[in-house]
Order: sequence, then C-alpha cells, then structure tokens
Amino acid sequence: MISRYISSLTAAIFVAAVSLNAQIIEKKDTLDTSYVTAVKEKIRNTTQTGLMRLDGAKLRNTVSAFGTPDIIKSLQMLPGVAAGNELMSGLYVHGGDGNDNLFLLDGVPLYNISHFGGFFSSFNTDMVESLDFYKSGFPARYGGRLSSVVDVETKEGDLQNYHGSFSLGLIDGRAQVEGPIWKDMTSFNVGLRRSWLDVITVPVLLYVNHKNDGNPRTSGGYAMWDFNARVTHKFSKDSKINATFYWGRDNLRAGIDRNETESFMNLGIRSNWGSMTASVAWDAKYSPKAHGKLMAYYTRSDSDVGYTFDVGAIEDGKQNRFIYLDDDNLCDVQDAGVKYDADWYPNSFHHVRAGASAAWHSYRTGREYNQKGSIFGPSESEDKNSMGDRYFAWEPAVYMEDEIFLAYNFTLNAGLRASLFGTSSKSWASIEPRAALKWLITKDICAKLSYTRMSQYIHMVSAMYIDLPTNSWMPSTPQAGPMRSDQVAGGLYFTPGNFKINLEGWYKTMDGMLAYNGANAFYPPLVNWEKSFTSGSGKSYGMEFETTYSIPKLEISAYYTLCWSWRQFDAFYMFPFPDRNDNRHKVNLVGNWNFARGWFLSFNWNWHSGNRITMPSHAVRKDGDWYDTVYESPYNAKLPDYHRLDLSLDYKWDINKDGRRLLCFNLSIYNVYNHLNASFAMLEQDENGKYYGMAYGLIPIIPTLSVSYKF
Repeated sequence: MISRYISSLTAAIFVAAVSLNAQIIEKKDTLDTSYVTAVKEKIRNTTQTGLMRLDGAKLRNTVSAFGTPDIIKSLQMLPGVAAGNELMSGLYVHGGDGNDNLFLLDGVPLYNISHFGGFFSSFNTDMVESLDFYKSGFPARYGGRLSSVVDVETKEGDLQNYHGSFSLGLIDGRAQVEGPIWKDMTSFNVGLRRSWLDVITVPVLLYVNHKNDGNPRTSGGYAMWDFNARVTHKFSKDSKINATFYWGRDNLRAGIDRNETESFMNLGIRSNWGSMTASVAWDAKYSPKAHGKLMAYYTRSDSDVGYTFDVGAIEDGKQNRFIYLDDDNLCDVQDAGVKYDADWYPNSFHHVRAGASAAWHSYRTGREYNQKGSIFGPSESEDKNSMGDRYFAWEPAVYMEDEIFLAYNFTLNAGLRASLFGTSSKSWASIEPRAALKWLITKDICAKLSYTRMSQYIHMVSAMYIDLPTNSWMPSTPQAGPMRSDQVAGGLYFTPGNFKINLEGWYKTMDGMLAYNGANAFYPPLVNWEKSFTSGSGKSYGMEFETTYSIPKLEISAYYTLCWSWRQFDAFYMFPFPDRNDNRHKVNLVGNWNFARGWFLSFNWNWHSGNRITMPSHAVRKDGDWYDTVYESPYNAKLPDYHRLDLSLDYKWDINKDGRRLLCFNLSIYNVYNHLNASFAMLEQDENGKYYGMAYGLIPIIPTLSVSYKF
C-alpha cells in the first residue's frame, strides 16, 4: 500500500514538474536563446516529429558561398531535404515540389523567399532570433502547405542599450542596429542589406565596350535590397505590442545595342520583383495559465518582367525599322488577414492551444505584347495583344490542439484544423486531423509517432524548375483543385551525455499535384493556365539519421538520408516514375570549432546521389535519316553523384577586451577542392557514331572575404 502511494506521488510530482518547466520556458523570454534551445533539445520537451529548432547565433555562424549567412542553404544541409539546383535556394522536403513550403516571417506568410533567382534567401540572419523547421508532425496551428513549415522570428530590440553590426562582403553589405526608444518600455531593431553587383559591373562593362570600340555596346546591372524593422512596446510585464515590417526588391536590367553601317539591332531586358510584409500583434498574458496573441497583417509579392527588341536597316543615315517587339509580363499576389492564437494551461495535464484566422487573397496576372513590322523587311503591320486575369479568394480557418500528459512518460498532442477556401467559381473545405505521441522511455531516450493531413489551395505556375520572377501564384480553380497530403512519421531519439542521436522514418502521399505539360517557354501561361498543366500524385518514404556531438567549443553533426520519391502523371507515363530530386542517398557533415581565442573554423561537406533528368532512349529512322527521338519514361537518367566541401574561418578581435566591440574577419571558401558538379547533361555522338551522355559542371571554387564590426 505504501509503495503504491509513493509511486503515485512520484508520478504526480514528475508531471507537475514537467508542466511547471513548460510554463517557465514560456515566461522567461529574457533567457539566452541558445540556452533555451539546448534545454529543449536535452529533455525532449516537444512531442512533434521532424522538428528542428535553430537560434539566430547558430545560423549566423554557418558557411556561406558569398560571405553572407543564408537560412535556406543552412536548411538544405539537414536530413530529409533536397537542395535542387546548385547555389539555388531550393527546398524540397520529404519528396515535395519546392512550392509546397510555408514560410512565415514573424507569423506573416512570405511568398517570395529568394533574391537573384535563388542565389540568396530573403531572410537577413542579422535580424533572426530563432527558427522552427517542421518536416512532419505539423501542429494544428499551421496549415496551407504540404511539405514543411519554416517559422522565422526576428529579434525584439534591446530595451536597455544600443548595439548592432556592420558587414561588408564580396557582393553585398549589411547593417543592423537596435536599442531603446524609451528605456524599459519601447525598443527598435532594424536591418538593411544591399548588393554591390551593379557597382562591380560598371568597370567590367566599360572595359568590354572599350574593347569592342563601343559596337556592340553592352549595358546592364543587378541590385537587390531588403529592409527589416521591428518596434516593440511593453505596456506591462504581461502585455506588449509588436509592429514588424519587411521590404525586399530585385532589379535586373541588360541591353545590347549594335549599330552597323547598314543595319542596327537593340535588345533590352528589364526585371523588377520583390515582396513586402507588415504586421501588428498584441501579446497579452491574462493569467499565469492563459495568454493570447492577436495579429493583423498584410503581405505582397509582385514582379514585372519584360523585354524590347528593335531591328532594322540604315539607309542614307536614317534608321528604317523592320520590326519592334515589346513584351511585358506582370504577376502579383496580395494577402490581408487577421488571426488570434490562445494558450491555456487548465491544469497540470493539459496545454490547450486554439485559434482562428481569416485571410483575403488577390491574384493578378497580365501580359502586354506589341509587335510592329516584320523581321523580313519594312512592313506597316501591327499586332497588339493585352490579356490578364484577376482572382479573388477568401480563406477562414480554425484549429484546436491539446498537449495531454497521459502518464508521467506519455504525452499526446491531438489537434484538428478546419479550413475553407472560396473563389467566385467554387469553394473547397478541408478537415485536417493531427496527432503526435511521445513515449519517454528513459530520461535520455524517447520514441515518437505522428500522423498529419495537410491541404494546399494555391499553385505555383512555372515553366521551369528555377525560381524566376516570371513564376506566379494562382488559386485553386474547378480545373485545378487543392493539393492534399497524408504523412506518417516516427522515430527514436537519444541524448546520451554530449551526444544527440535521432533516427526517423516517414511515409507521405500527395494528391492533386500539378506538372507543366506545355512547350518550352521562359514565360509560363498566365491566361487559362490550367490547360498547360496536368494533375497527378506522388509519394515519398525514407529514413533519416542524425548524430551530433557537442561540447562548449566544438560541435560536429553527421546527417544521412535514405529516400524514395515517386510521381505518377498519366498524361506523361502510365506507371510511377522517380522525381527529379529523387536523391536516394544523402550525407552531410557539419562542424564548428573554436580552436583558439577568437578563432572559429566551420565546415560542411555534402554528398548525394545525382539529380535525375530525362534523356532520349531511342531514335526512329525514316527514309534513311534520323527522324525523331523517343523518351521511354520521365527522369530516366541520373546525373553523376554530387559532392562538395565548404570552409569558413573567422577571427573575432575583442577590441576593448570586454566583448562589447568586435572586429570580425571571415574567409569563406565554397567548393574547396574545385569539383565541378554536374548541372545539366546532353546526348552527344562519338567518332564511331555511338551516342553517349555528357554532363557539364558550372560552379567552381568561390573564395570570399568579408569584414564586420559589432558594437
């Protein structure tokens, strides 16, 4: 009897301690972020599978290609994630298509997450406080995408002191400043980035034009900017308001003017694209057991891409135009929304989250095409064409989830999300159950299992796999309905001493996926776009292994992914075929070492099975000549395996020996041993008439120097 009483009392104390610890973590927002992250990882305080939490300090100490830390390229190193094209900001999670990831910046959806076609992400790491990355086991509070959630939170400004940093890299510069507006009450934090490519290209183009004697004359340049701002005002210790703002733009222009004795030709390309988000959020704690957050937000992503082409003859010193082309394409998506999230601890056995949201969407596309004359000679003909579509949609959603302590070593997160997406032509509803179970086997070993259903109501209209400003978001239509996925995941998690060892597996199905079936084109179809896409399904399954060894001055991680990713589009092929990013094996080694006072060495080495491409498998003869090529199945060939080593060496000089002023120097080397990984392949013929595939690499070794000052 006494032993039973002691056992029950011990279990009750353990549950109460776990609940109290969760409340302390919620309340102590002044703790050092990396410490909180370490605590959460150590005691496995999360029930979800597939969750990776990173703090801003860790993200800022990663190796980068151009001396600028990049969130997306850091996530590409993780297991279960494929990167796609080299140097791009692609994120293909658990067999996803890359356009099925939800990116949140301070809780606001961000549609365009990259600059310069994917070479840089839109997230300024100097502003980042923390990042939650979900690959499976999505809580009910997230919805709208199939494959992952990247939830980025920027830092609140310091309420006591002013400090910041300035950085100069190979192709960009950054500045970040924070401090109090009114001490202990109101603070600000602002960050700015700008690239130098437009400045660097000026002397290059001057030299090229000089060598050509000004004919043809080449002009152009590229520049990107982004700006983050956050203002926080505390009404009391239990009530505060945050206002956030993000603005990012890219501008690309290029031109060639050729003037010969008897003819002329002018070609000009112009592109302007970017994003903007703004939000106001009120966060209030009603009692030690309940708090809520009310937010209103606006987000926009737009692009304007076009070109002009002018050619003709010169007669008697005058230009006689043959043809003039002017083509302009416009894409625009806007959201305005409001949402409320509540947290409630009714007792030691439950942590309830509930919320509701409503969003209004606007999607607009347009194209203006103007042709005068004919390429074959002077003509009075003129062809003008203007087209475009505009769609409006509304999307309400509600959710509820409960973190239930079933016993001292069992925790269940059960949730349900309901959403509705309505347009002028049709509406769709979705009920999405979510469940995650954690079994704490010992204090250092636990097992998890999760099931998630997700729905996505929007589609990316693109004619290429590259993130271009010509790509456009479109809502579901009667001809192209929502996409849905179901995912089961589970794993074992160990934290023996200074090690962390995770082993996870997943199985995911995807329905309603779209694939482009039109002709090769730079611009995707913008009117009646559904006719150029076909619907299909996909599935992905595999295993992830992660191990990390961490001590105060050294951290080394090894990741391995075994993955199968399949597609089935009957319009292309009647049987399942591998996806373009079906990288069967992937290995990543990542390390950070503080080997001497002020000296830090970081590295990452990654290897994966090559991406897949579609190559001709047969040729058909007609009248003794090669007539046509036949493709046996999509993505029937594999590029050579990919591998690359990156290094980063940092020296931080503590100017006053007090840690308040640091002068930091960074040397980053991308692709240290200069291995040209295959970017594409072509079918070629040898001297004996035999055909063979030839792969070509483009990205060599890239060294970068940068310097920053922190105060």
